[in-house]
Amino acid sequence: MFAVQLTLLNVAAAPPGESGAADVQAAVRACAGPGDGLEHVRACAVPAGVGLVLYVRAPDRTVAGLRAQALLDRALAAGPAGRYALAMV
Repeated sequence: MFAVQLTLLNVAAAPPGESGAADVQAAVRACAGPGDGLEHVRACAVPAGVGLVLYVRAPDRTVAGLRAQALLDRALAAGPAGRYALAMV
């Protein structure tokens, strides 16, 4: 299992807060399927948006990152989590 750390930026006019972190965490869990290898997800509010850690089962770190990105793309595509965008690292 690998921990994939990501930061999501709030790109909407809505103020940041813990409800945003909860929205993202719920969206990730709702979108996760068996092929994603998601074990756990943790989200917390940070000044720019949401800090996120996805714990992903994968054969290596590269595959874990790809699985996390694909899952996050689906989670951000709709609903309240859509007000966030992945920060480039």
